[in-house]
Formats: sequence, C-alpha cells, structure tokens
Amino acid sequence: MPSDKPRERWIDIAKGIAIILVVFLHATFPVVTDAHTWRWGDWSVVLESFRMPLFFFTAGIFASRVLSMRLRDVVDLRVLKFTWLYVLWSILTGVLIVWGVFHAVDLPSQATDLLLDAGGPNGATWFIFAIALYFFVGWFVRKLPLAVQLGLAFVLTMLCESGLIVDPASSWGKVGKYFFFFLLAVEFGPRLRQLAPRLRAWHTLIAPAVYAALVVAVRKLGWLGTESGSAQHLAVWFLLSVLAVVAGCSVAILLARWAAFDWLFWLGSRTLYVYLLQWYPLAAGWLLIASLAGIPSVIEPFLVPLLTAFTITVALVIHRLTRRAVFLYEQPPWLHLPRRRPSTSDSGTEPADAGKPAEAGTQTPPAVKTAERSSEP
Repeated sequence: MPSDKPRERWIDIAKGIAIILVVFLHATFPVVTDAHTWRWGDWSVVLESFRMPLFFFTAGIFASRVLSMRLRDVVDLRVLKFTWLYVLWSILTGVLIVWGVFHAVDLPSQATDLLLDAGGPNGATWFIFAIALYFFVGWFVRKLPLAVQLGLAFVLTMLCESGLIVDPASSWGKVGKYFFFFLLAVEFGPRLRQLAPRLRAWHTLIAPAVYAALVVAVRKLGWLGTESGSAQHLAVWFLLSVLAVVAGCSVAILLARWAAFDWLFWLGSRTLYVYLLQWYPLAAGWLLIASLAGIPSVIEPFLVPLLTAFTITVALVIHRLTRRAVFLYEQPPWLHLPRRRPSTSDSGTEPADAGKPAEAGTQTPPAVKTAERSSEP
C-alpha cells in the first residue's frame, strides 16, 4: 500500500461510497418514466438514512482544524468558497438543465421541482449550501459544551425530520437535519482517525453486521413505512443514521487496506466535482431513456446501475476537460477577504500590499493547506 499519500485512504473511500449512493438515488428519479427505476426506489428509504449522514460526517472530519481559526479565516476559506460554488452552479444547473434541456424537449414539469426549489437552498446543490452554513454556524457554537452542541443539533434534526417546522424532504429540511452529523465529525472525527489504524479486520465487520441486521428487521416489521412525525419513525431513522455512519466508516477502513479499492479512494478525492457535475450526464441519460420506444423488462433492473456508472464517469471526464477553468471549482482570487493590516506594534511601517486580496501564488501555511484540502466534501 502507498503510505505517502497526503489524504487518509479510508476517509476518501467513505466519501467514494457516499457519492456513489447519492448519484444512485438521483438515477432513480422518475423524471422520464417509472419503467427505468424498476424496484430500486423501494430502497430509497434505507439509503436516505445512510448516504447523507455518512457524506456529512466525512465532510466534517477535518473541520475542527478550520473551526479553530479566526472567524475571518473561516469565512475566507470556507464560507465564501462554498457560497461561490453554490451560487455559480445553481445558476448553471438552472439555466442549462432545467430551462435548456427539460423545457426544450418538453419533459414533465416535475423536473423543475427536482432541481430547483423556490427560495433558499435548491434541490440540485443544497449540499454545498449546507456546508457553507455549517462552517459559519459551527464557528459560533464551537466553544459550547459538547453536550449542548449535539443536544441543540439533535433537537433541530428531530424537528426537521418530524415535519413540525419544515418538510423533511425539502432542501431546508435536509439542511437542518444533517447538521448533527457534521458536528459529530468535528468532535469525534480526530479520535476515529487515531483509532482506525489499530482496528483489526473483524472489528470493522461488527457495525456493518449490526446495521444490516437492523435494516432487515425494521423492513420486515414495517417500521420504515410509518409516518415521519411518529416517535417510532424518528427513533428508527435516527438510530439507522448513526449506525450508518459507523458502518460506512468501518467498511471504508476495511477496504482501505486492499489495493483493489484504489479506484474508490481516487473517486472519493473527487466527490465535489461529481456532485457539481452529476446533473448533466443524468440529464443526457434521461433523454436517452425518453427516446426509447419501449424498455424491455429484462434490462429494467440494470438501467439505474448503468446510469449511475455513466453519470460518475462522464462527470469526471467533464471535470478533466474543464479543470483549467479554475473558477468553476475553486474560489476566485478576487473573492478572498483583504489581508488584515498589521498593527503598529507588529511593525513600524505598513507593507505596500496591505489590505489587498491574497494573490493566487501566495504561500499558505501547511496546516491551512491541509485543512483546505481535507475538509472538502
């Protein structure tokens, strides 16, 4: 195994697992026809409690490094970056996909609802919106006792998932109910990173086995089908979500020890690009399916997995072809906050470039570089 990689393998593998599940879910959307979804939609309830808790947990594992900085640096390194990406890609997705593709071929009107919600975070890029908001709010609550932080986040999760304050399936509902898992990673992520190398293979199988057994039990008992506002649903959903984080990380730690899963490690280091670009190959796949006169029943079970693989592959190809346009994936230099002017006690004279935005080639401390790179989704 290569041991000199700048990123910890199991964390990126966990991200790779999460992004595959995210794209897989979106591939099951019946935008064109129900035929191509086969029975994959039946698993959406289970996957809903697995993919996003794991995704937000892995996005927050390194967040403690950034949250320990000044608020000014948190805004500069994280809030402005993800706000830029959210606004830019919301516009691109709205114009090119919703208005450019769906309306041009007169696909069902619900396609608009799938991608763009009215006001607030939209259905296409709400994850990016959430990350920007989580870093901002996380800085303000970071000095509260851990029990208070997680307690408040837990209450918010229950209120959002119950539907008491917002529709749990809406973008605002999802932004509200996953903050708990981000904060959980901020506190326990560093401890898990220390524990991971000491775990044996059989240790990593315990949580996945418990999670799988619980999923089978609740599906058999029909507990996953209860109304979202019931205490039973909330308890089962939250328990499955927490276990999903442990199970997902455990599987990732196990797979990280095998060179055969280097591709998953590689994919996990590029989840941001896949998330931003997924709607374009998905739209192409939906258009292709819509052009079919009929879908033979024998190939229906394979359409969603094939569409998932196609979407991820094409998204990575698009990124490779467009990566020189850095502003598509990174914070532009002009969006950085101006440098803080040094006080007279620090220096008798003021440098000529004080107050100017940081140049693209400006050296960044190694700790900050690591925090920037590793805490991305």
